Amino acid sequence: MSPAPSLSRDLAPDLSLGLAALRDGITAGDIAERVDFAPGVSLIADAPLGVGGTWRSPAGRLLELDISMTGRGSWIALHLALELPDLADTAFIGFGCTGVGPAQQIIRPCLRSGLGDGGFVDCFLDRHILTRPDAVAHVDALHVPTCRPLPEIAPWRELLLFLPPEPLRWHLHDLRIFAA
Repeated sequence: MSPAPSLSRDLAPDLSLGLAALRDGITAGDIAERVDFAPGVSLIADAPLGVGGTWRSPAGRLLELDISMTGRGSWIALHLALELPDLADTAFIGFGCTGVGPAQQIIRPCLRSGLGDGGFVDCFLDRHILTRPDAVAHVDALHVPTCRPLPEIAPWRELLLFLPPEPLRWHLHDLRIFAA
């Protein structure tokens, strides 16, 4: 009898350390066009948005974001770096998270894969995260074999959480990434 396939593996040791540091520590700072919260965890915004605000990471939670904007722009996203160059033996890539927000807003999860020519391909997951005043769990996954634009081999990959390009308050309590 052959061994059972692995149910999950560590997709990003650096990201795991970064998420653990945020979850276990107490830190805070200002929101800017680019903020590196921890290894493998960044917020990057379209410059015309004119983002500002504050962030903090209280013990036991990942991030509390309070983002303001003075301009108009197209995108802002939380970037989570993955160490998953080869998807040959992967059927699913996904994540689970919990969080709250005072208003209902939509966050769009996406798997971004780098291309050899310096470009990238985005594969959006089917379900959006909906922020709400009460804590809500969200789980979603991509079925790798049926996600057509997803390259099997990529020099880099990231899980992106595209935030709405408008003022946002969101407390991300927990986030776990998996592959099987």
